[in-house]
Amino acid sequence: MRLLDRYLLREFVGYLVLSLLGCFVIFLVVDLVEKIDVFLDHHASAGLMAQYFLNLAPEAIDKMMPVALLLATFLSLGQLNKFGELTAMRASGLSLVRILMPVFAVSWMCVGLLFLLGEYVKPAAAKARDEIYNRRIQHLADNTNTERADITYLGQGGRIWYMRLYVVPEERMHEVSLQEFKNGQLTRRTDAAEASWDGSHWVFVSGYQRSFDHGRETATAFDRIRVGNLAERPEDFAKKDPQPEEMNFGQLKDYVQRLRSSGARVNNYLVDLQLKLAFPVICFVVVMIGGALATRLRMQSAALGFGLSVAIAFLYYGFMRAGQALGHNGALNPYFAAWLGDIVFGGAGLWMMVQAQRS
Repeated sequence: MRLLDRYLLREFVGYLVLSLLGCFVIFLVVDLVEKIDVFLDHHASAGLMAQYFLNLAPEAIDKMMPVALLLATFLSLGQLNKFGELTAMRASGLSLVRILMPVFAVSWMCVGLLFLLGEYVKPAAAKARDEIYNRRIQHLADNTNTERADITYLGQGGRIWYMRLYVVPEERMHEVSLQEFKNGQLTRRTDAAEASWDGSHWVFVSGYQRSFDHGRETATAFDRIRVGNLAERPEDFAKKDPQPEEMNFGQLKDYVQRLRSSGARVNNYLVDLQLKLAFPVICFVVVMIGGALATRLRMQSAALGFGLSVAIAFLYYGFMRAGQALGHNGALNPYFAAWLGDIVFGGAGLWMMVQAQRS
């Protein structure tokens, strides 16, 4: 590694650590101020609060890393520009992209870090955090331990279960409908007053079983029928429906495939799936924008540049959330909606880098 690379890397990493630490503390303090009344009213112990914030840490890092990268880029390059070191590097024949190569390398490492954090740490931490805050601190009752109402469950092989009530201890469903799809087409439907688990199969009681073949319907009434070849077990219906933020990329992708095979609408979940890839890329894009901005600053505009850098980070978040909302309601293609922020700001960052290179 060249001497200049090591020097720039040392400066940048130092500012990055300080920026991330500062942003991390601010995130936790804001959350603490927001929830302090709850902690005090429910007499939360210091140990429980520590566990809560420990499980909040992955989300704090995920949200604050792009901001910290942007601040570190501005501070480190702005400092080099202030004392003429950046000018000297460019005068020696190095292009701006070559000078910033170590910074870009760190930003891509952060992209990988955020993706791995979202895959292996954040989902479990989010569940643990909600469990601590809702159950152990606020002592909210979890009715899913005994019964669940109005359940829609996506089974395997294109099956959708609907039930008015599921009694968890008795492993019994009330007003249940089982719909089976193939290639998005309804092939069979079983409606029953109730269904229960006999240890190996689901037994449907008092209902109708309908078969659909090329637009023709065949209905058969039954008093009691034992349905085999169903992979769903009682414990599957006892669990809450998973939320996108509680699943990693692989789990959410599998969930989307199950939705699609049942003929259900998947656009909103496709947006959330693509966001798991699109969001980490923000680390590289903000460094590109910050690098182009910082290299063109002058001493008298440093404060303005600092403020602009912070504003850019939050504006970026706004674009991503706006794209997510437009994708959820079907106004935009789910893939375009998820990558909207990266496309807009990535294009702006590339244009800024070209202009900075020419100056």
